[in-house]
Amino acid sequence: MILDAFISAVSALVALRLAFLMVLAASDVFRRHRRGPLPDVDLPTLTVIVPAYNEEAVIAGTVRSLLASDHPSLSVIVVDDGSADGTAAVVGAMVAGSGGRLRLLEQPHNGGKAAALNAGLAVAAGELVATVDADTLVAPDALRTLCVALLAEDADAAASNVKVGNRDRWLTRWQSVEYILGLNLSRRAQAALGCITTIPGAACAFRPAALSAVGGLSVDTVVEDTDLTIALQRAGKRIVYVPEAVSYTEAPVDWVGLYRQRSRWMRGYLQCLWKHRAAFWRLDALGLFGMPNLLFVHLLVYLLVPLSLPPLLRLLEWSGPGPLLWGLVGLFGGELVVAALAYAVDDEAVGELVHVPFRRLIWPWFLLITFVLVWFQLFRGRRLGWGQPSRQGALAAAGPGVLRERASRGGSRHGDPERTERKDHHPPKTPQHRPRTRQ
Repeated sequence: MILDAFISAVSALVALRLAFLMVLAASDVFRRHRRGPLPDVDLPTLTVIVPAYNEEAVIAGTVRSLLASDHPSLSVIVVDDGSADGTAAVVGAMVAGSGGRLRLLEQPHNGGKAAALNAGLAVAAGELVATVDADTLVAPDALRTLCVALLAEDADAAASNVKVGNRDRWLTRWQSVEYILGLNLSRRAQAALGCITTIPGAACAFRPAALSAVGGLSVDTVVEDTDLTIALQRAGKRIVYVPEAVSYTEAPVDWVGLYRQRSRWMRGYLQCLWKHRAAFWRLDALGLFGMPNLLFVHLLVYLLVPLSLPPLLRLLEWSGPGPLLWGLVGLFGGELVVAALAYAVDDEAVGELVHVPFRRLIWPWFLLITFVLVWFQLFRGRRLGWGQPSRQGALAAAGPGVLRERASRGGSRHGDPERTERKDHHPPKTPQHRPRTRQ
């Protein structure tokens, strides 16, 4: 009975949290509607840094999308971090035809994503900087919109709206649901409070002075974007979410690649929670909501999955299958309503909503198993690598066609994207080398 009461109390708190997120997200939508479009501003120069490690299959598509940007003064630096494939050769072949806007910075050894970004920042000449992952396509207006938001809202960093681009199979569509329903909706709520905890590394923009104030990107964790975001928040920097700035990432296409990605995310979030544990004691939005929400989403929520079974079995025993069935219908129906609202706000095609109930049956158990295995590896003292999934390159090959298709199917208004959104990269090391440049 005590367990039942505890589970009932936790369930009520979870429901209240979801309702709170919905109210906050709605307030953010209303605020943006009242504000209207972002104003026109004179844009300073922008340097885009793309860290790349063994990205031969996708890097050309990313570079092409960046060079097609409508930002009036943009340059791109691709940092090849000791790739063992033809990444450097692909980018090198594109340099000559870029009109001086593309530069290849070659690191002789693999130093890790954070180190690669820091190497690019060290030679970036733009008044603003952006970082884009090597498997991401950005909409033509995305970088300009990020920069406009930085200036118009007097911000130090701007997060883009990351979506899954390769929605050609059910597993990637499930991840698309996660991005739109979970990550982007949650980021809207955090933006309303001013406590964004993850600027997705897939595509974002910064004032260089803000990055310098926190010492650049840290190599302490394997989720450098969340680590950097919390560091910026703790330093009092202003971060904004820009749903109009849309980018598309290549999601893992099989369970093995997805497991590698999510195990790294989970390990990295645990590292960030421990590294920034002092932030829990802050009497501001970060300490009262941002950090507790990060703790819940990336630690406590996994414990609710097995705890949900005992009351369901007792309900089946006491009341028979009818009430249990109606309860599950209500649960799935409620999530479907929330998902429909998220898709409407994000200006997305509603056809993917058919995947919401089926995803609910399998997705939590997959994440729970991944979480248990991560803790098992931690207790064994096993070091987790980056576990980069194999790149298919289908999104990169589709290129501008994908951007046009997504815009026509919903997202033309770019209505609304924790790790990203998060991109898989390469094992962090700490070599110090003099880079070779090709320009």
